[in-house]
Amino acid sequence: MAASDCRRIMLRVFLRENFVILSVLQLSFLLVSTFARDGSSEKSNTLESVTSEKNDTIVFPEDIVVDDDGCRTPDRGVGTCTPIKQCAPMVQFLFNIPKPISQKNADFIRTYYCGYDRDSVKVCCPKNPIVVTDRDQPVTDNRIDPPDVTNHRNINLVNSDLCGPMNQFDRILNGNKTSLFDFPWMALLSYQIGRIRDFRCGGTLINSKYVLTAAHCVTNLGTKQLIGVRLGEHNIDTAQDCEDYQGRVICSPPVQDFAVAEILSHPDYNTREYTNDIGLIRLRGEANLEPENVKPICLPTIKPISQMDLSQINVTVTGWGVTERGTRSPDLLQVFLPVIDQETCKNTYKNSAVPITHKQACAGGKNQRDSCGGDSGGPMQIPAAYQGDARYFQVGIVSFGPKVCGREGFPGVYTRVAHYMDWILDNLKP
Repeated sequence: MAASDCRRIMLRVFLRENFVILSVLQLSFLLVSTFARDGSSEKSNTLESVTSEKNDTIVFPEDIVVDDDGCRTPDRGVGTCTPIKQCAPMVQFLFNIPKPISQKNADFIRTYYCGYDRDSVKVCCPKNPIVVTDRDQPVTDNRIDPPDVTNHRNINLVNSDLCGPMNQFDRILNGNKTSLFDFPWMALLSYQIGRIRDFRCGGTLINSKYVLTAAHCVTNLGTKQLIGVRLGEHNIDTAQDCEDYQGRVICSPPVQDFAVAEILSHPDYNTREYTNDIGLIRLRGEANLEPENVKPICLPTIKPISQMDLSQINVTVTGWGVTERGTRSPDLLQVFLPVIDQETCKNTYKNSAVPITHKQACAGGKNQRDSCGGDSGGPMQIPAAYQGDARYFQVGIVSFGPKVCGREGFPGVYTRVAHYMDWILDNLKP
């Protein structure tokens, strides 16, 4: 069948299918092209991939339609034939692979194709993450797995059905600015500094009573005093956060402010080396998780996430930190960073006498992208499958980095949450 006889369907995933993570990757020109159902006997079973400066095109045949039943993945594993937008492992794979999409990865994606239904390509969705294939394997330390907390007595205190939701609105904003409700677990830590009150660190809501942050945000504060936590914020300067969405104004519910009931920092936190840089804040009161602007994030309690090789993926870091102009942004920002392998990061910080351990991860330091000082305690997060949905999981906490934010060749350093899940759960109270 000639190309002129083909019917192209623009699958603008982040506009039409409400998948924020793909808009993040700027896959606005990802095309799913199919053959028209014209009864022609000349059907194609091959995937064609066209990569250009403007778009990544993947062509799927439309001649196969299957029900949402079992299927076999390319590695002969058991999967479910489901629309691509609902397959979290495929979404995460698309997030991680280099752009433009290479022929190798396009061919790989084609092997998951299992059908087409109502303008949506379907893939054989596996239960486990899809391995990124278009990247060299980095040199890593001998693997030291994080603790297994699947049977921890407090496991039910985290990862509720509400955790890590992906925004259901298909808004798009320029640059690194986020939309309302994109990251509803973000917390701002408020400090008393003399007569001034100011937000100086970030954190994440992990259930209705606890916020996860960095130890350096809650201990050895000098003249600062941690006095409160704000949830549900988007723009620090506005009394109410509103956005225009398809000609109508959407406003966020009010923020929720809390005093601090209890502060916990890891007992082995090292103030000089920033190792074990993790802390917990118990709120005085309980957060209302009903509003769309306040939800907990998912934590890496399941092995596919806790044992993931982060050096193979890209991550999202969010905060109100110092921008490239040296001033704090009033709006919540996001930055997308490549994770740097451990050996490279160790060598980078070797001359600074700062040890990098397996309990830390390094990201950024390329193209002047990094988290900045005001983001301390904030999350490094990834999308992953959980309870049948694509959700955000927190895999890191912003710890430290070079004095010049975004310095080329110097990644930021993050505390790996999975290696502290036992400590987190040990210290949570109902």
